[in-house]
Amino acid sequence: MTLLFIKTLVSQNRHALLIKLPCTLNKNAILVHHTSHMAPLSRLHQWDVLILNRVFQGVRYRQHLTNVAETVSRTGDGPFYVVIAIIVWLTKIPQAHSFCMTLALAFAIERPLYFFIKNSFKRNRPEKVVPGIRGVVVPADQFSFPSGHTSAAFCFATTAGMLFVNSYNPFFLWAVGIGLSRVILAVHFPGDVIAGAVVGSVIAMISGLLLSTL
Repeated sequence: MTLLFIKTLVSQNRHALLIKLPCTLNKNAILVHHTSHMAPLSRLHQWDVLILNRVFQGVRYRQHLTNVAETVSRTGDGPFYVVIAIIVWLTKIPQAHSFCMTLALAFAIERPLYFFIKNSFKRNRPEKVVPGIRGVVVPADQFSFPSGHTSAAFCFATTAGMLFVNSYNPFFLWAVGIGLSRVILAVHFPGDVIAGAVVGSVIAMISGLLLSTL
């Protein structure tokens, strides 16, 4: 009788193990796949998660702030830059031609480079890897690093600063707002925003230098 009970218990445990094993393997496979792509960013990822959690735990009046962030983020969508460039071109203000040419060259370099970096690192969005975080808006693509909105905003702000503004550049405040809005909306980590700001600014400066030598 005791032997029969032991055999039944072993059989049940083996059956339960076979049921749980595929689920465990799938979770481990996802973790290994994510880690393999994130290896160069592992240290950055740790800090990003820490900061993101602090932001979402410490923010008061969250709904109002989210609404503001969503509005600010929309000003960094693609059509904004086209409209501004057309307005500047038609008004024929000083440096209008140089501004439009520099901006066009900068975006011609920045967009392909941005997509190349993003699809090389393949960093998932915060809501995919941080428990309890949900994106407020639907992002245009799957991956997170770097922030395309921030890169484009700093590209525009740097170009405008080089040609229209001397010491104080208010466009940089707007670009910073774009970057912060993407973090508040939980579609980017802080590190994505910093990387986007660097990429956009550097490309704009290089484009300005290239055109100034022609």
